[in-house]
Amino acid sequence: MGLLTKRLLVLALSDITRNDNDLEPIRITAWEYAQIFNIRGKSIYSRIEESARELLEQTVQVKEPNGDWVMFQWVSEARYDSGRDSRDKLACIELKIHDKLKPYLLQLRRDFSIIPTEQLLSFDSFNSMRLFEVLYTTSYGGEKRHLHFDVDDLKRRLGLDGKYERFKDFTYVLDKAQQEFARYTCLTFEYQGVKVGRKYQQVEIEIRKNDVFKPRVRLPESIAKRVPREADVEARLKALQARDALQDIGWTIDPDATVQRFGARRVIDVVRYAKTLQRKAEVAGRPIFNLPGFAHSLLQQGIEPPTGEPEPAADQRLTREAVRGIATSISDSYHQQRRERAQRVWAELSTDQQELVRTLMQATLHRFTLERIEGDGWQGALFEISRLDVMTSHGFLALPPDLRDVRTFVEARGLLREYQADDRQRILAELADDA
Repeated sequence: MGLLTKRLLVLALSDITRNDNDLEPIRITAWEYAQIFNIRGKSIYSRIEESARELLEQTVQVKEPNGDWVMFQWVSEARYDSGRDSRDKLACIELKIHDKLKPYLLQLRRDFSIIPTEQLLSFDSFNSMRLFEVLYTTSYGGEKRHLHFDVDDLKRRLGLDGKYERFKDFTYVLDKAQQEFARYTCLTFEYQGVKVGRKYQQVEIEIRKNDVFKPRVRLPESIAKRVPREADVEARLKALQARDALQDIGWTIDPDATVQRFGARRVIDVVRYAKTLQRKAEVAGRPIFNLPGFAHSLLQQGIEPPTGEPEPAADQRLTREAVRGIATSISDSYHQQRRERAQRVWAELSTDQQELVRTLMQATLHRFTLERIEGDGWQGALFEISRLDVMTSHGFLALPPDLRDVRTFVEARGLLREYQADDRQRILAELADDA
């Protein structure tokens, strides 16, 4: 779509808030349209009609997980009201966002983006405007400084598939955007192409906050009062950043609920701290096996990551939280390997043998435990743990020595040899308490 049409669409979408229950028509007066887009003279009316018609022709294609797709327009109706029937009424355009977009625009609790509308509407270039959407969202408003893209993927996001085949030509788009970012937005950026073989296939982008900028657009009062305040925007960006940080480490619990419970800032700091400890542990030959579990342990224990260097010096004892985190990681790995071994043996048993194991479980397990297993349909973690115990105690499963108890598991793999003797004993004591 053209630049004016894109701006018109941005205005329409900006009038939607997260608490809206319906897509109400948005009305923009011709005077506001002219002021926002710096249009002078009689051409304003033809420009409005041209943008409305183009917007009606633009389609959205939504692909379903099974490969099906559906297409529809961005707006289902555009109406121009000359205002001649009322003395106090100004000429305006009224847009109705298509009702099929409701699931993607209303009551969003996840998968939403927050972009400062006044800055976005200030661009002269469509490509620069689109790049700002991508970089602002990906960097969480400049919080994440270093971004990395495949060139083809970045061009696809900008709608430039098949264009600017040479990276040198694509740099014209990036250079133009640099200039406009610096003038109109809260971000600036530097970029550098990365060669793979003889061709530039990747681009690294460094984001910086821009304190000297001035958007040249002011939103109409009717829309401006519904746009989130700066503090609200920052809080929601932090929440998005925290949620994505959890997902990046393989978090299986509801990330939105976790962020709401512990707070975005603390989640971000704890995940960063856990990843730093994991990297250093790998270098030292003492890997943290379950990073999500380690991070979860730090959050549950109320640990506040240090602001300085997170790893203790060689002659310092491990902190209490570090001991618990290491013990949790080892324990998770130990039990996971035991369950995997039991599952392999279970799959090799005959149907009669499997039925006998179930009968033994019914005869030996506590009634409460058995009711929970039956309620879960004889599957799930509790069933697997109970099945392992019964198979082991009745001779169906012979675990190797290193999987019979957690202390042997640790010793066989030399998991704690890099720690001081006192810290090793503390970790083993923690493991014994959890056994």
